[in-house]
Amino acid sequence: MLGILSVLILSICCTGCRTILEPPAGTMIRHPVDGAVMVYVSAGAFTMGLSEGNAETVAKDLGQDSADSLWAWEAYPKQTVQLDGYFIDKYEVTVTQWQAYAAKTGAQTPHQTGRHFDTPPAPLIPAAAISWKQARDYATWAGKALPSEAQWEKAARGTDGWLYPWGNTPPTPEHGHFGTRAQLPDLYTLVGSYPMGASPYGALDMLGNQYEWTSEWLAPYPGNPLAYKMADYTPDMNGCLRGGSWYHGWVGFYAAKRFGLPPDETHFHIGMRTVWLPPRDYFESAAFRRDRAAAKKRERHLTWLRESLVE
Repeated sequence: MLGILSVLILSICCTGCRTILEPPAGTMIRHPVDGAVMVYVSAGAFTMGLSEGNAETVAKDLGQDSADSLWAWEAYPKQTVQLDGYFIDKYEVTVTQWQAYAAKTGAQTPHQTGRHFDTPPAPLIPAAAISWKQARDYATWAGKALPSEAQWEKAARGTDGWLYPWGNTPPTPEHGHFGTRAQLPDLYTLVGSYPMGASPYGALDMLGNQYEWTSEWLAPYPGNPLAYKMADYTPDMNGCLRGGSWYHGWVGFYAAKRFGLPPDETHFHIGMRTVWLPPRDYFESAAFRRDRAAAKKRERHLTWLRESLVE
């Protein structure tokens, strides 16, 4: 027990101001239901959204004339948000995970072509063509949830107000499944293929590869000075997606990017990842020790698998 407690730190959770033990940021576990490797996002405040100056910087980085080309007004204003600690999937949910869920529950599997659901898929291809309801149902089955926008964004950019998961330097094709501004990729790629794009907590593919569903509607943030620009499309109650996608290109490759679709609509570049709020006594339990050990073993297997698939 002392060995486990030595790696835990005291943290004040914002809900109810209760003191709990929590592990270091980025601590990995393997979730006992769906087998996902998850990373820990520590309790505390972070910077969410963008100032207009931030947006102009991002536009320049992404080769755009102005922030309007990014619809960056959706991310105004910059704000400080407080969150409790939580785990988030290190990788996007894969086809293999989805098929295991479907086999156990009878859930309908989306129809795709090529390297996806209609043929034996590469095991680390992200599940795609997932609707909001399908994503929610998967998360509920696993005892988890879709991330809120704040949970997703904090996991992507950390607490220092970074514009991208890796910092404030402009994106390159080595940071994610982006291709170049002149030539986009043909399709998604294996999850976890771009370690240079890791977030401060170790989450991968937070930009590029797939868009990912959140639990919230796309609506103006409180205090957004340009909220009127969203008036033409936010009344449609679009579910909010995060993370950009290889298909939509470089206008989406920044951590505060928001996008929306009706919850029953989906496309071949839309997937998901989940979050989990552990029980209060989890970090002092045998289950935590078990799940940490399982994560290390799973990571070794995923590394071997990824390397074997790209040979």
